[in-house]
Amino acid sequence: MIDYDISPDMRQVLVEVGVEEIPSQYLRDLVTNFGNLIVEELGAQRIVVRNVKALATPRRLVVMAQARKEQDPLRERIRGPLLASAYKDNMPTPALLGFCRRVGVSPGEVETMTEGDKVYVCVDIDQPIRPLEDLLAPAVEKAFSRIPLPRSMRWGSDDYRFIRPVRWCSLWIDDTFVPVTIAGVIGEPKTYGNRTDHPGALAIHSIASYEQALARGLVMLDPDRRKQVIENEANDLADSVRGQIDRDEDLLEEVTELVEWPTPFLGHFDEAFLEVPAPIVVTSMRVHQRYFPVWSEQGTLLPYFVGVRNGIGNDLDSVRHGNEKVLRARLSDALYFYQADLHHPLSEHRPQLDRVIFHAKLGTYGDKIQRVHALFEATRDRWPLNNTQQEHFKTVIELYKADLLTQVVQEFPELQGIMGEIYARHEGLADDVATAIGEQYHPGFQGDHIPQSPMGQILVLLDRLDTVLEGAAHGLKPTGSEDPFGLRRAALAIGRILAESAIWQYPAYELFALAGQVLAVDKTAVDESYDLVMARLEHYLDEVHHIPEQRAHAILSVSLPWYTYQARLDFLTKIIHDSNWETVALAFKRIDRVIKDAHVPEMMPEWELPIEQTVWEATQNVLNHGGSMDEWWIAIQALSNAVDALFNAVLINDPDPAVRMRRASLLAYAREAYNRFFDLRQISV
Repeated sequence: MIDYDISPDMRQVLVEVGVEEIPSQYLRDLVTNFGNLIVEELGAQRIVVRNVKALATPRRLVVMAQARKEQDPLRERIRGPLLASAYKDNMPTPALLGFCRRVGVSPGEVETMTEGDKVYVCVDIDQPIRPLEDLLAPAVEKAFSRIPLPRSMRWGSDDYRFIRPVRWCSLWIDDTFVPVTIAGVIGEPKTYGNRTDHPGALAIHSIASYEQALARGLVMLDPDRRKQVIENEANDLADSVRGQIDRDEDLLEEVTELVEWPTPFLGHFDEAFLEVPAPIVVTSMRVHQRYFPVWSEQGTLLPYFVGVRNGIGNDLDSVRHGNEKVLRARLSDALYFYQADLHHPLSEHRPQLDRVIFHAKLGTYGDKIQRVHALFEATRDRWPLNNTQQEHFKTVIELYKADLLTQVVQEFPELQGIMGEIYARHEGLADDVATAIGEQYHPGFQGDHIPQSPMGQILVLLDRLDTVLEGAAHGLKPTGSEDPFGLRRAALAIGRILAESAIWQYPAYELFALAGQVLAVDKTAVDESYDLVMARLEHYLDEVHHIPEQRAHAILSVSLPWYTYQARLDFLTKIIHDSNWETVALAFKRIDRVIKDAHVPEMMPEWELPIEQTVWEATQNVLNHGGSMDEWWIAIQALSNAVDALFNAVLINDPDPAVRMRRASLLAYAREAYNRFFDLRQISV
């Protein structure tokens, strides 16, 4: 399990902490933090640690590593009294003698050191070198107490807190057991097998025997090995019924962290339940039972599933039958709910949404629907929808939240939107209506896709705009790591749709400003919402597409549609490597440094010098080629030459206020030409 270092000064170290079953979603972070904190605590004690492996099962956290057998040497300089106080008549004073007694040296061994304008006596002391055996247990105990906990519980008579009760612990250096106490539990030279097949204690005598004991106890410590066993055997079982398992990384990770010795098994359910739409069946299996659905090669659901039991056991048939029984009950309920829902069109649920609270400060879902209607009416001529599509979109707004009141969604909240689309298609609503309803929760997470249909994109934009703007206006904006209303996620959805689709072909801020007027939200809330969306999009572009946030801000902050960001980024990347880039960038920087925050006046003054007229004409030429980046680049080079000539010919900050104002106005106008496609202030020159 561990890559051994043959260096004679390195020792093998192992710590195991046995616990009640830890929820799968916390397991990896807990054991990783435990390993990192052990390294940190030993490092503070000058112990070098290498080859750290942090492994876990639901019932144990294990850290294996190699640590140096003793502390690294440390020579420490200790400062004594002032030199003037250390000697009197060239004889040691009591102050010096006391210092020497404290540090264990003679007066003849002291030296001097200067700090500022003062001189002190000092001595260099080699600190004692302590062995690993003395330092390991306190470091492990402290590291365990420092593990960040998503939630904790207090148990026993002492004030020990952890996510689950600690049941046993064991600490080793090579073949030597090291006494340790973790969360009040005294360490012993033993471990335990998996709860199903070997719940009793297993004696261990060394790190090597620990691994042997786990094998006897049917514990597969390495999560990668558990995952591979689950995946391979699940695929084999599906293949036995001419099916296949779709790779579901999240489910595979979760199941891996639920078992210590995985034993996949094939289960079956009545084909009559295939009448239920596949998303309902899959959700019943995946979310509620952690089963892997089995699919045909044609992509249809088969009446089989693969479950995973913990341990081998001798009763796998009983386990299979028990799981089939549980699934049958869930699918029976799902079939009943689905058939009952089919008797009620989505429009029948709409009036009830007027009584369902969306948020205490933002009213009901009915209120939200009315606000989204108002947003669409105010912007309807700006979307690429014909008259028929506009009428269809009104239907989308009216019904997109109706499935919240269906019995299936109340039982399976994960199917919001998905069931709305299914019911819309069943009752014969237009395809674009059903598709938009089904896309309303995309993107739901960072790696998710945006809606693919125009109506889906518009719906998500208007819905999230209402959420973010109303949230900001009512004081719900996120703070630090807290975002209970999910405004950051909503903001990212807005940003991604504006950047990844061409559905809104105007500057992004115009959409926010229009929405603010419709919702009667003040400008402060509009600006805060816009800034939040831009910040979330810039962070996303940095994290996912590796575009530095400053570079992204330079592109997004210009008053152009955000969907053009990629073309502008590509063009910027190209011209930065052009031989003329430095001339252009330095000319802009020169302008920006001199005029600072000067603005273009409504009425431009008359130019008195030919060089001023030249800069004016060059600026107009740039702005007249604003639609073509290639033409802009040629024109901006000519403007840069004119700007350089202006700086060389005249004093911009002329003593005459009128002249100074005239030239500042001219350069402010020129600066707008430079910032036509990106904000050059944000780009390093």
